[in-house]
Amino acid sequence: MEREKILVIDDEEFILDIVREVLTKMGFDVTITPDGYKGLSLLRREKFSLMMTDIRMPDITGLELIQHVREWNKEIPIIIITGHGTLEVAIKALKMGAQGFLLKPFTIDELRTAVADALEKTLLLNENIRMRALMPLFEVNKEIISETDTKRLLGLITGVVVRETRADRAFLFLYDEQAGSITMETHHGFPLEFIHDFKEKHVHTLMSLLRNEKKPVLVVPGAEVPAGFEEIPGVRGFSNIYTPLSVRGSHIGVIGLSRSASERPFSLSDLELVSVLSGQAAVAIENARLYEKLQQSYLSTIVTLSGIAESKDFYTDKHMKDISEFAVEIARRLGLPDAEVEHIRMAALLHDLGKISVPDDILKKPGKLTAEEMAVIRNHPARGAKMLEAIEPLREAREIILHHHEYFDGSGYPDGLKGKDIPLGARIIAVADAFDAMTTNRPYRKALPMDKVLQELRDFSGRQFDPAIVEILLSILRERGLIDFG
Repeated sequence: MEREKILVIDDEEFILDIVREVLTKMGFDVTITPDGYKGLSLLRREKFSLMMTDIRMPDITGLELIQHVREWNKEIPIIIITGHGTLEVAIKALKMGAQGFLLKPFTIDELRTAVADALEKTLLLNENIRMRALMPLFEVNKEIISETDTKRLLGLITGVVVRETRADRAFLFLYDEQAGSITMETHHGFPLEFIHDFKEKHVHTLMSLLRNEKKPVLVVPGAEVPAGFEEIPGVRGFSNIYTPLSVRGSHIGVIGLSRSASERPFSLSDLELVSVLSGQAAVAIENARLYEKLQQSYLSTIVTLSGIAESKDFYTDKHMKDISEFAVEIARRLGLPDAEVEHIRMAALLHDLGKISVPDDILKKPGKLTAEEMAVIRNHPARGAKMLEAIEPLREAREIILHHHEYFDGSGYPDGLKGKDIPLGARIIAVADAFDAMTTNRPYRKALPMDKVLQELRDFSGRQFDPAIVEILLSILRERGLIDFG
């Protein structure tokens, strides 16, 4: 029997050697190359069952490779290999048609599983591609694979399953196999009392039955019911489909569907459709969880960097977190999208990161700074932005950090930007930063009284600060009872 062929493209020789050794032992015919263009040439000349490609390569990027391949080969499964710094690129690759990604450094088991899963899911899709009823599933896959918020994704999956199967009712439970508990749920059409009762009394039994079946199960009134499923409460007069959500051999959840048995009961074609949909859903859920895990890793990095900056400058203890709180509130009152608010939050936490490079004798000097010392201080926004250069998800935050000392009248630094040319996030942080600085004890002065702080904000509104943002801050302070309503 002819062995399945796999093409691996990566500019790191040791990665190529490891992957070739592992996959060859698994029985695959493995071709490796560090040259992306040579890989494209091989793909045009030979038939491969799977392609694996690195994202960052000197001659052609992984995204460009995927784009070229998908122009003339829509079927070959693609696994992208990526490091922690390319999360957004990896998600983009998935949207372009990659089946999954492998994070460096990866274990041998992770490599084996990724390849086995990609080939297995591709085989399932290829077996069903000839069925006309399954043609819309490719668009469905694009629809769900691009969602990276798990809670929203579950609602989207439930909606897709209901739409494609014309089910009257549906539920989806996510399950933590190690903890033995339900972590999340979503439902459509079922009474809330039914869902609560099912969750408390029956979902664990259903998960156990599906774990043994390892495939979707169809329960139709009047037909023979698979052993054990007679204990699962369906809906009287309805046919039901129950399908496991499985990732890497672990059962992470279950989908249940009901449809009128008298008018249009579920068929075997519906069962096969649900089988494919559940496979797509499980992959999408796995990707969303991985995305959230990596996002949490970035947030942990931010908190760590913020703490480093605070420990460097003793009077900034909680300074960044306080500014972040005010900045986020201002951004929300401006009606900014959640993603933009999050960029501003990150920038606020890290806006003084560049002070790590400022000598202590300057940073903590109790007296007036010399012109040379002030020049060192004024360099901290650029240094902070530079320190974050390699972290792609902080690209928007870097611009805010770089310009948070620009003045509304154009007299600030580092670039002398003016008015609306200054990034909105930078204008927000400038006001929040100044307020917190004036209300905090500093080595060279005590915190200012609130009436003096308000006077300074008003005096410099339109000169140093964006007047609209000053007014929003004053409104927040009034609502919190920190200033009078005068």
